[in-house]
Amino acid sequence: MRVQVDKLSETQAAMPVERAVPAAEESFKDIMKEYSAPETEADVPAVQGVSPSLPVMTAREDTVDSIRDRTQDNLSWQVYYQSGGHFQLGETFRMPAMLPSYDEAVRAIGPGGPYSVEAVSNCILSMAAYVAKGDPDKIVEIRQEIEKAVAIFRRDYQAATKAKDLPQICLDTYDAIMSGLDKLQAEYTANNAATEISA
Repeated sequence: MRVQVDKLSETQAAMPVERAVPAAEESFKDIMKEYSAPETEADVPAVQGVSPSLPVMTAREDTVDSIRDRTQDNLSWQVYYQSGGHFQLGETFRMPAMLPSYDEAVRAIGPGGPYSVEAVSNCILSMAAYVAKGDPDKIVEIRQEIEKAVAIFRRDYQAATKAKDLPQICLDTYDAIMSGLDKLQAEYTANNAATEISA
């Protein structure tokens, strides 16, 4: 997968001479901690192909609404890093006091980064598996909420940027989430059918 970061210079010479130093509580690393895995996590059902080391919200926060909100939030961060910190969408989106460096942006959305396609889709799928608890109908509900969230985000992004569509990283993330939900729904449907036959 190719990672492209727009509007950032790779050279130090192109960077502004003076940069504001953020307060300690608003530094880049402090803000990123908000999106790290909590110290104590509830047991989340294993999802095939989902890494247990990825950030997952705690059980008290896992709801269909939290999945929708987390999806929009992660898309916002993907766009933020894709644009090199030059794009911000929505009132709840918190931008670090300093723009990310080119290397930070590439690390954030590149393979293995916290906002890569794999990390975001696996996080959403882990939450979906926890909320659905083996119910394929719940997966249908989660899918509908994610589709709504992405449609709203796409509309707002296009209105703000006049772009034809979301950045490719967001589209790839959406496709990965939908594909994962298809697999979960098929697995849950097969498990329920097997249970009914054996009962």
